[in-house]
Amino acid sequence: METHEKIELGILAIILLIFIESGILMITEGWDFFIAFYTSVVTISTVGYGDYVPKTFIGKLSVIIYIFVGVGTVAYTLGNVAGFLIEGHFRKYFRLRKMEDKIKKLNNHYIICGYGRLGKIVAEEFKKSKIPFVIIDSDEKVLEEALEKDPNLICIVGDATSDDVLKKARIEKARGLITVVTSDAENVFITLSAKKLNPNIYVVAKADKPSTLDKLIKAGADRAVCPYIVGGMEIARIAINPDIVEFIHSLIAVEEDIEVRRYVIKNKELDNKLLKDSGIREKSGATILAIKKGNKMITSPPSDIVINVGDVIYAFGTREQLEKLKKYVEGL
Repeated sequence: METHEKIELGILAIILLIFIESGILMITEGWDFFIAFYTSVVTISTVGYGDYVPKTFIGKLSVIIYIFVGVGTVAYTLGNVAGFLIEGHFRKYFRLRKMEDKIKKLNNHYIICGYGRLGKIVAEEFKKSKIPFVIIDSDEKVLEEALEKDPNLICIVGDATSDDVLKKARIEKARGLITVVTSDAENVFITLSAKKLNPNIYVVAKADKPSTLDKLIKAGADRAVCPYIVGGMEIARIAINPDIVEFIHSLIAVEEDIEVRRYVIKNKELDNKLLKDSGIREKSGATILAIKKGNKMITSPPSDIVINVGDVIYAFGTREQLEKLKKYVEGL
């Protein structure tokens, strides 16, 4: 039985006891209802003014039984009330302190603004990829339910449009921000605030209306996505080329641990080297799908292509292979 249910049961039992004792005193002592009720309340509260006392044997016996049962019931109820208040307060306090300690350690992380349907999917993908992230949502109940399922989540209750809340999420140290709150206007505002606080942060923003996409880009979003457009395009692809789409999905399925990622070459040792001499394949096992040099995209790059620091590469492989590739091309 939950604590609040015990409290409700205790209060009901106290009220019932008071009315039963009031009825007994009215019958045995001949008192009116108010006097009997008053005496019952004074007795169960252990105040005991003594201005009204039973004279009959039955009345006195009922009071003796009433004191033992009533005082015990009151003590039981008050104990549950105190436990409920103390437990709830301190649990919330210690959870908050623990959360603040986790947030202070965050670095090169992502901020997810909005923990609705899309926000939950993004968080799950980040967890699978072991990418650190913090969630911001204004609905405390939603975050409490999420923490009950996964105590390791890092959450902040607040309005993501507020600079103070974004600073609390250490936006100045963040690698990226995903804003998927319900309102397009708020997504635009969050994007503006994020870019103001950290001009280098990578922002991906959701738009419910296609007309908002351009506004998000102008606000500073690096990528703006309309789920309805993306979903519609995916449905069309499946309908037109079901076998090809199924094949692609099977390659990048979660069970297979296969992904496509984008990296910028920062390792100076790779500058001006031929792709075949770079050692990328040997050291990581990943496959290079494309190389972007400036505004030129080279798909299926030949082995004799020269790579340079600043080139963007798109690679295909397992998470382990891609992690090795990241460390190698970024010189970590």
